[in-house]
Amino acid sequence: MPTEEAFGPHGGGYETRLTSCTNLEVQAGRKMVDAALELARQLKPGDKPKPKRAPQGKPWTYGNVPPELN
Repeated sequence: MPTEEAFGPHGGGYETRLTSCTNLEVQAGRKMVDAALELARQLKPGDKPKPKRAPQGKPWTYGNVPPELN
């Protein structure tokens, strides 16, 4: 998304002119940023989710082997 300055006389950059593929107006980037900031301001933090506790019981014994005696 080119900035408004990119459309100016000293701007330049990639695809900063209107063509059949780029139909956005010069202020489109600024309008999108403003809309996103307004939506972000409406967000309210919620309660922090609490992770589930691991089940309690006997420890896993799979793979436990006694020491080898020589």
